[in-house]
Amino acid sequence: MSVPSARKLVIDLETVSAARRYHFMISAIVPRPIAWVSTRGVDGTTNLAPFSFFQGVCSDPPTLMISFATQKKSGERKDTLANIEATREFVVNLVSEDLLDPMILSSAELERGASEIEAARLATFPGEQIEAPCLVASPVNLECRLLRTVPVGSCVAVFGRILLAHARSDILGERGTIDPDRLRPVARLGGSLYALYGGAISKKRP
Repeated sequence: MSVPSARKLVIDLETVSAARRYHFMISAIVPRPIAWVSTRGVDGTTNLAPFSFFQGVCSDPPTLMISFATQKKSGERKDTLANIEATREFVVNLVSEDLLDPMILSSAELERGASEIEAARLATFPGEQIEAPCLVASPVNLECRLLRTVPVGSCVAVFGRILLAHARSDILGERGTIDPDRLRPVARLGGSLYALYGGAISKKRP
């Protein structure tokens, strides 16, 4: 059995503070894709916010998952989560390099009812199967309907069925799949760090 050349530090995530757990996890579980989620409330107001505890979980049916901290710093329920629970609809807009700055801007916590979409002056188009708006600038928009929510500690995992996808034709390859060289996605790292796309390698699996 090989022996590590340097002793590894043991971090007991059951005993460290919640803040240290959070900062360790977001720096260790990287890179993370970003779900830029747009919603419409029952009162017609729109909301936009980025979330990086996000992943696809099934292709049959097409399903994705986003984990939300339930509360703002003010103690109010997060607008995105409240809108999804009320309307059972949302859109995941993918983030390319050119959208990095407006995406970060939309992470600011505005007053209830204020629209990050309007604050960032982002153009939208209506969804075809849902009422939530899609971002024109995003290269891919995924119209989703809520399947279920699962409370997990201080968070809520939201599972959504992807009903319809809008994809810019210039980012699609010959097989109709998305070419990462054309998409140039942004990923989240720890703290204020983001990863820009630097290329991919192809390796056949056994």
